[in-house]
Amino acid sequence: MQPIDLRGLEIFLAVCDTGGLTSAARSLDLTQAAVSQHLAKIERELGVQLVDRSIRPQQVTAAGHYLRQRTRKLFAEFDEIRAGVARYRDRDIPELHISLVESIAVALLPHLVAGLKGRVGSLSITSGTTHPLMPELRDGAFDMIVTTEQPDGIDDAQMMPLLTEPLLLVLPNSQEAPQDWEGVAELAARLEFIRFGRKRRLSKIIDHQFARFGVEPHGSLEFDSSFAIIDRVRQGLGWAVSTPLCVFAAGASNEDVRLIPFPSSTPVRCVNLVWMSERGSGPAELVGKACREIFEHLIIPELRLRAPGLEDRVAIAQ
Repeated sequence: MQPIDLRGLEIFLAVCDTGGLTSAARSLDLTQAAVSQHLAKIERELGVQLVDRSIRPQQVTAAGHYLRQRTRKLFAEFDEIRAGVARYRDRDIPELHISLVESIAVALLPHLVAGLKGRVGSLSITSGTTHPLMPELRDGAFDMIVTTEQPDGIDDAQMMPLLTEPLLLVLPNSQEAPQDWEGVAELAARLEFIRFGRKRRLSKIIDHQFARFGVEPHGSLEFDSSFAIIDRVRQGLGWAVSTPLCVFAAGASNEDVRLIPFPSSTPVRCVNLVWMSERGSGPAELVGKACREIFEHLIIPELRLRAPGLEDRVAIAQ
């Protein structure tokens, strides 16, 4: 199938708008013969008559009315494409929509806005819980997401690891730190465990670790908010397992709660940048580089201040 001649479509629109071949030729500064040739070529390519020349004044056929309507939309789309491409003259990325998981947004968002200033024309950043983000990324709601999840089951998703951080025991200041897993089991038996929602990947990592060492925590409270979990621990109402970034998001430090490394075999979670391959790697490389620099120079030093003893456990992902 031969492609339709765009110049011919433009001339066809002029015929529709001016009411005939002669007036279209005059408006386009062409000969009537040239207009007639272009129109005839499009009719041959499509196999239908677009203008009824047997009557006066000439009339656009039903097929011609349909083509006229669709061609106007097509040229409007071309105008948007032309304007969009032109924006690349002034910015590396003219428009970008990023979504951040809640526990990461508090630390990363203000620095990321500053880090991308001057490189991105229109920047939109939103935050939310993890589970709605992956399907929304797949459906085109975001250009990329910064998340702690893996893009399991999403075809053509690309991922760049950014940061690794350990899981920590988060205890009220009045509690002694357990020295081994038997101590953790004893803690779990007498103090309520305040957990993240069971569908979250972090919650599944925690449950797996407890099962390995025979720890059976009790408690009925589940929260998606880091602040809600850490605040209850701060009040002495239970204990939790969290990460330095989650503690940061809650506005807490080792002065508010006790942050204790796991007795052994410390699990970690990874912060990732995820995007769909169809959008290309250029924007992701720009954002990934900015995120890594922010983590390395601004956030990791702050996390280590808030949770001493983690110098070798919070790191840029390799």
